[in-house]
Formats: sequence, structure tokens, C-alpha cells
Amino acid sequence: MAIYLLDTDIIIDVLNGKRDRPNLLRSLLAEGHLLARCSISVTEVYAGLRPGEAVAFQYGCRLLPATRKIFQ
Repeated sequence: MAIYLLDTDIIIDVLNGKRDRPNLLRSLLAEGHLLARCSISVTEVYAGLRPGEAVAFQYGCRLLPATRKIFQ
């Protein structure tokens, strides 16, 4: 089992259903891996929203603090 820290680009692809990313994340979860996001990615996604857009991204993602350790 591994923990995958999702980059903003991956999250955006999932939200837009692009590059088969939703299936990739479902496959990782089915294999028992954990998915994570950090506050930086969450902020970047929300900053890119157009007026009136909403976002609901869970995929069982754990929110990790943005620390030096998780980025290594």
C-alpha cells in the first residue's frame, strides 16, 4: 500500500473527467492505496474556479498538512 499525494493537475483532470484520471484513481483505491491532497492543491483548485462553479472532490482523499516531510 502506498500513499499518493495528488498534484493540482491531477485533481483538475479528475474534476473535468480528462485523461482517464477518474479511472486511475478508482484503480488505485481498489488496489488498497491511499489518496491524499494538501492545502496548497485545494487552494489552487478553488482559485481557478469560475464564478458560480462548485467543486466536490473527495475520492476518499485524506487532507495532509503542507509540510516539508510530505513533499520529500
